[in-house]
Amino acid sequence: MKIKIELLSDLCTASGEAHNSLIDCDVTYDEWGIPYIPAKRLKGCIREAALELVELGLMDAEKYNDLFGVQGNESAAFQLSNARIQDFSKIIEDLRSYKNYEFTNQQNVLQLFTDTRTQTAVNLETGVAEKNSLRTMRVIQKGLIFEADCTLDHEEDATTLSDCVSLVKHIGVSRTRGLGLVNMQLESTKSDKRRHVRVDKSQLQEKNRLHYIIHLNSSMICKSEMGNQAETQDYIPGSKVLGLIAGALGRDAYSQMMKTDDLIVSNAYIMNGAKRCLPCRISLQKIKDQAVDGNGNLLVKDMLYPQAEKNIQMTPIGATYLSPDGVDTAVFTEISYHHQRPQDKSVGRATGKEDGSSFYQLAAIREGQSFSGYIYASCNNAEKILDAVEMLGNIRMGYGRSSEFGDVDFVIDTVDPVKVESKMVKSQVLTLVSDMILYNEYGMPSTELSVLKKYLEEKLQIHDLEIQMAFLQFATIGGYNVTWQARKPIFHALGKGSVMIIHSESGFDRKCLDNLFIGERTAEGYGEIILQDLSESPEVMIKKIGQNLKPEGTKEERKSDVIEHLLEIEFERLLEMDIQNKLSEHSSDFLNVSGEILNASIAKIRLLLKTETSYAGLKEQVEGIVDANKNLLCKKIVEYMVPSEVCEKVCTKMEEQLHLSFTPEWSDEVLYKKIYRIYITELKYRNKTMRGGQV
Repeated sequence: MKIKIELLSDLCTASGEAHNSLIDCDVTYDEWGIPYIPAKRLKGCIREAALELVELGLMDAEKYNDLFGVQGNESAAFQLSNARIQDFSKIIEDLRSYKNYEFTNQQNVLQLFTDTRTQTAVNLETGVAEKNSLRTMRVIQKGLIFEADCTLDHEEDATTLSDCVSLVKHIGVSRTRGLGLVNMQLESTKSDKRRHVRVDKSQLQEKNRLHYIIHLNSSMICKSEMGNQAETQDYIPGSKVLGLIAGALGRDAYSQMMKTDDLIVSNAYIMNGAKRCLPCRISLQKIKDQAVDGNGNLLVKDMLYPQAEKNIQMTPIGATYLSPDGVDTAVFTEISYHHQRPQDKSVGRATGKEDGSSFYQLAAIREGQSFSGYIYASCNNAEKILDAVEMLGNIRMGYGRSSEFGDVDFVIDTVDPVKVESKMVKSQVLTLVSDMILYNEYGMPSTELSVLKKYLEEKLQIHDLEIQMAFLQFATIGGYNVTWQARKPIFHALGKGSVMIIHSESGFDRKCLDNLFIGERTAEGYGEIILQDLSESPEVMIKKIGQNLKPEGTKEERKSDVIEHLLEIEFERLLEMDIQNKLSEHSSDFLNVSGEILNASIAKIRLLLKTETSYAGLKEQVEGIVDANKNLLCKKIVEYMVPSEVCEKVCTKMEEQLHLSFTPEWSDEVLYKKIYRIYITELKYRNKTMRGGQV
């Protein structure tokens, strides 16, 4: 299902942010510059409409609580995503094809869908505007249509929800002052069921590693371990995937599976293409102020090795995740601002007072990114997981998943048998892929290397293990258990990215540590490690993702008209620059004449522009000017700026700069009006500047 929203008036969704000094109240928009309506705002409006139905006796209170949930107790049966502009996917596809061009920048795209409105406060006694009260608001243009995907746990509630949705007539801010008038309707859509499993159970063997991918269709909140909603982790913890599996299996089946003690779910880390990236180990450092070379490469040193540079000041490389081929891959996050209205719903805004209202912000992993990890399970458990996950419908994960956040595509796409080959070694580089929780002999959490050494010796069945050249960082572990409705204990653990060399003079079989998780709570993704052979050189090549300036789409391949509109904006910008440059270089013929005559001539042409619809008509009218001096000067001004010549020159310049052919689809009248409006305004400005007047 989806909710269709038609804007019958301009709308301001109030992001809580300002833009430079120009916009005091901005709308919500994504990284591309496309405005959207946050699901939390929509759901709040729908909930208020439902509450009115309850108060009128037209809706049962129990049904109301079931649909919208009860704070801190019951989850909502109605889930809603952000409302996106119609044909959003087509617009994004075009913008992605031309993302490396400056004319597709965020503010240019936003300009296509928004306008600005100004307002001021008026003194009721004097009728004069108050000083310093002028405010500018950005609004989404009326007439646009938005669509928000939504799901219901019980399809029989669709009629009730439809009544609530159609009752909403205003959204956003200043809804009592002409903004935010909408027409909202719930529409049923027929869509194919998402496939969550793409492997055959016949591929399963005794012990298996299932590879899963999570693609974010909306932003996802993964709260920090301290429970701070204003911060988000930059990965999807294995505990969230484990929770998804638990929900799919059911309480009893999940409890039985956990008793086997062979289920492990790794963290999901950012993907670079089809490759799962891993946390960058902290031993990688660069020379201070070292820059990336022309090919986007950065040669760094691994300080694990004695031959690494010791006498030059080194600094961390600043990378968080690296792909297997060494590409520095970042995770993009965002912050959104929200408010909760007072308990007294007659107050239409949060006041910041002790009345139940509040202002807060949420940090989330930005939508459009993909993450991947692994599920380790026996054949029997893997079969149960595949069957349960395949039966799931639309999946939402993380905090705030009933509105705005957590809409994901979850897919188990490959399965590999867990096979370990025996290999005797004396030294290996051990890197912590995830945070590691260790308990000492007294059952207390510990970050001491001696405790890790004991864990490793037990797994390797040796007694002469040495930990050398350890580079460590630490993490704070905590969280909240929803089932118990209680906080988990908070303690320190070894952090992901920590790295060390483990050595045994007698040697050890590395197969004992392959595909192994060390420590406690491994089923939730903690304790994942990776072993690597020692390198002969401390040098490591890090690659920065480069930019391809070649467009990936042609005019014929575009899915929408957004690129054409952006090119028009760029054309107007270059048109104005060309006129300004031309006046700077060659305007002395008529700027050096008497200021009084020039002012009169400019005023005459401005007057003619209001009535003449073509350049030829303007020239004809200028010919008929009686005053000889004014006639001569007006002729020079008009003959100096020929619209067709200016247009051809700017189009050629655009093709040279952008390697894109563009011709404005404007009539001769529109082209003439646009050029002369810029031309006369600039001419008037320069004349006043030269005469020492005020502009």
